[in-house]
Amino acid sequence: MPSSWSSSLRFELQFTGENINLWGDKLNTVLSHADFAVAGLVTKALTGDYALTTANAGDDEARAATVKFTGAGPFTVTIPSVSKSYHIWNACSGVVTLTTGAGATAPVQAGEIATIVCDGSNVRRVVATDFGSQRITSVADPAGPQDAATKAYADALAFTANAGILPAQAGAAGQALFSNGSTALWKPISAADLSDFTTKILGVQVALAVAL
Repeated sequence: MPSSWSSSLRFELQFTGENINLWGDKLNTVLSHADFAVAGLVTKALTGDYALTTANAGDDEARAATVKFTGAGPFTVTIPSVSKSYHIWNACSGVVTLTTGAGATAPVQAGEIATIVCDGSNVRRVVATDFGSQRITSVADPAGPQDAATKAYADALAFTANAGILPAQAGAAGQALFSNGSTALWKPISAADLSDFTTKILGVQVALAVAL
């Protein structure tokens, strides 16, 4: 009976009594492929959609632990329909979407290095859900409705001079923020403002005290 091949990484599985005096060479080949599957990197220049190569008896791209893509994009890359994880390094200028040709797909944005997992049909990104109370740094400003916002973006947005939003702070040193009922504005605090505050706020306190 001839040797067979493992389903995910295509290692040679030798049958009892096969390959007399060839075990050393064949074992070294398997160990070389195992080394590549655990720590190997392949760089692939893309010019269009592409399918990673596979080969039972030889080296192949789909066996690599890390695959780095270069080129323009966007591109779709097809991986084998077997269970395996990959580190995907997208050095393209556009998104690279990983697929088996069926099931869910996993997009990797330009400049990203992402871990993806395939269950034989679906391709999914590994997403962190617990950051251990650590900060997320070097984040770009949001572009979409569900994007996370940085502190700098939120601080700037709070004082952007747009209708219905707080006015800019430039030139407003020593002034207070007022509302005229429709828009917010900066202006110095006047004696009339203090009198109005006393009448409307402190006067209510006095009235409550008398009522009690």
